[in-house]
Amino acid sequence: MEFNEVIKRRYSVRKYSDEKVSEKLIEEILETGRVAPSGCNKQPTIVVFLDEEKINKLKENPLAKIHPVVFKSKQAFLICYDKKREMKRPQDNFSFGITDSSIVTTYMMLKITELGLGSVWVGWFNPKLVKDILKLPDEYEVSAILPFGYIQKGNRPSANNRKRKQMEEFRIELEK
Repeated sequence: MEFNEVIKRRYSVRKYSDEKVSEKLIEEILETGRVAPSGCNKQPTIVVFLDEEKINKLKENPLAKIHPVVFKSKQAFLICYDKKREMKRPQDNFSFGITDSSIVTTYMMLKITELGLGSVWVGWFNPKLVKDILKLPDEYEVSAILPFGYIQKGNRPSANNRKRKQMEEFRIELEK
């Protein structure tokens, strides 16, 4: 599949079949994320594979306030970054961990689409409780949950899927 086709096909999938994705495909997705760029090549992103058991563990704690779409998949990736490894811009100490982990998440989403699977980027959760439930180290910051899997038959993109602002709103010209 050509890159532009992957971009146009990708949409937020919220319904998955019960079929689990093979370890081989999971490795392909992880490899795509692993080679994503990061600030000063610090590579702070950590990806945790969540199987059905770990997803259910999260589901058991309603205080984690995890978006219910996460529980519609049997597999997900928890995207984190290591605060001790992230690049900090010297001029203002801006942290690039969330940026770097977002790049990884995007690469993985596009690979998932290329493989004919679906995913949805979830940022609606209580990161502290997710860390506690999964017993993640303090230096890890949770940035996204990426449920993925085979798309349930009949599932279609939402009506808003292709709505985008006009180029004139997206790109601006600065005065000379």
